[in-house]
Amino acid sequence: MGVVKMDNMAKNKKGYMLPLALVIMTVGAIIIVALLNHLNTSLLLASKSEERAITYYAADSGFEDAFFFLQQGKGLGNWTETGAQQWERDVYEINDRTVAVSIVEDTGNQTYKITSTATTDSGSSTIIESYVFEQTFDLSPFGDNAITTNGDITIQPGSVIVGDVLYTGTLDCPEGLPCEETINGAVNQTAEIEYWPESWETAQYFLSQVDDSDPYPNSSIDANSISNIGPLYRQGDLDIYSSQDGKTLTLNGTVYVTGDLNIGGPKDFTLDLNDQTIFVEGCLTIGGATNIAGSGCLIAIGDIFFSPNIASGEDDFLFTMSIEGFTTLNPGSNYYGSIAGNAEVTLQPGIQLEWIAPDSVGFELPSGEPQQEILTYDIK
Repeated sequence: MGVVKMDNMAKNKKGYMLPLALVIMTVGAIIIVALLNHLNTSLLLASKSEERAITYYAADSGFEDAFFFLQQGKGLGNWTETGAQQWERDVYEINDRTVAVSIVEDTGNQTYKITSTATTDSGSSTIIESYVFEQTFDLSPFGDNAITTNGDITIQPGSVIVGDVLYTGTLDCPEGLPCEETINGAVNQTAEIEYWPESWETAQYFLSQVDDSDPYPNSSIDANSISNIGPLYRQGDLDIYSSQDGKTLTLNGTVYVTGDLNIGGPKDFTLDLNDQTIFVEGCLTIGGATNIAGSGCLIAIGDIFFSPNIASGEDDFLFTMSIEGFTTLNPGSNYYGSIAGNAEVTLQPGIQLEWIAPDSVGFELPSGEPQQEILTYDIK
């Protein structure tokens, strides 16, 4: 009896194996087909992604070429000026993509729009559109006038100005005298001086010329104990003076002061600008017993009160500028060069403010190479 039961169980198991095998085969076939479809789809997507990546890199190469073109001052030979402030690059091929690049300048916003399009043989394309800001720091236009002001000019009695005057606000000449007798040059009023610099960009330009990681530790400099300064960075106010007559302090680099700078007294001394620049974030006062010698620039964001004697002559060029404040000029001797700012000119009888061309004495006003910054970078 036991043998019969074992045979029946074996037969029953054989009956179950066939359906189970069929189920396994069916499920396996379904899984394999789905897996093959998935692999095929993945391969297609990978292929398309690779195609898109290649097209993107081709378009990006056009953008990089355009950015380099701007950095080189628009002087590359494979570019053509197609209109006012518009340029196009010669069409080229890379990785079987045709690349076309154009640049349009918006002078009002100091920006350039770069459009780079890479196209495949099938006609699909990737477009990169970018806006680039160009910052140019250039004070050389101020050297064209005796006075340039983004505001008002007040000329006091006894003052004589030889050179052109450019202003945006009002011009007040001494009462009872026509401006023609006070100003020996062209007088022009304009709505806006487009090249007037921003305070931050001026500060950034001169800050790059000093080491702000190592500030000058003292709040004063005595020309009796030191004969040369610069480049120098002072965080805070600074006084420059001499405790003994007849000393000379010579600039050997830019002097940058974040606070106010006072120059003068108690003893007579000479400050030789030596073709260098003093830049002050606050107010600049020069007077007392100071003699200014050599060519150079005196620039402040705040007010400037200028009343030293001037040892500089017709072979030197002085530039004095307040970016946001008043420039009050009252020297003890003739001033040769240019001034800028909301200006008030007071000169003693027989003393004059006389413009000379900076390049005629071999002096160049500060200017830097244009700097480009990418504002946007969009892929379409």
